[in-house]
Amino acid sequence: MPFSKLGLAPALLLVLADNNYTRPYPIQQEIIPAILKNKDVLGIAPTGSGKTASYVLPILTQLQHSTAGKNRHINVLVLVPTRELAMQVKEVFHIFNASLPQKVKTLAVFGGVSVNPQMMALHGVNVLIATPGRLLELVEANAVHLSDIHTLVLDEADKMLNLGFKEEMDRIFSLLPKRRQNLLFSATLSQDVNNITQFLLRDPLVF
Repeated sequence: MPFSKLGLAPALLLVLADNNYTRPYPIQQEIIPAILKNKDVLGIAPTGSGKTASYVLPILTQLQHSTAGKNRHINVLVLVPTRELAMQVKEVFHIFNASLPQKVKTLAVFGGVSVNPQMMALHGVNVLIATPGRLLELVEANAVHLSDIHTLVLDEADKMLNLGFKEEMDRIFSLLPKRRQNLLFSATLSQDVNNITQFLLRDPLVF
């Protein structure tokens, strides 16, 4: 099945062609239509499986039809365990966002660097990619608000739990609106990941 059959925004199909993406990976073929139908998703997927684009592409498509929200009230939150993954995910958003008629402002925030430039950069952000600890710092400083999030992505959930982020993740979950779409990706289905799945996801597509 080609990308053109998955329901993506026409401008994204042009970007895919320009970047020599010819056919979707199996995970993209299954998950992209499910996300566009606002279903929750559980993807057990190793690195290199096409996982990141499987959520970036439909999220960008959904945001092409949304109206601007209140400043510092983000629409999409992507939680990741490390600075490196935050930057990788931001780059994928950047590649596909480049030619869209309605630009989507994306920001990656993480610890180990000064928080002040990240606070200032949050103006007008639609998609925030964040490590849990730095996100909570920004929330506590009233630099960002989570009450308008309609899509939550947990990328490498198993690694976040292995690195001891469970308490921070629980605090973040408590700040999110009850009605939202949840997309969880993990390389393995450990007991901790399964527990979060049971808590977060509603009738998910499992891949």
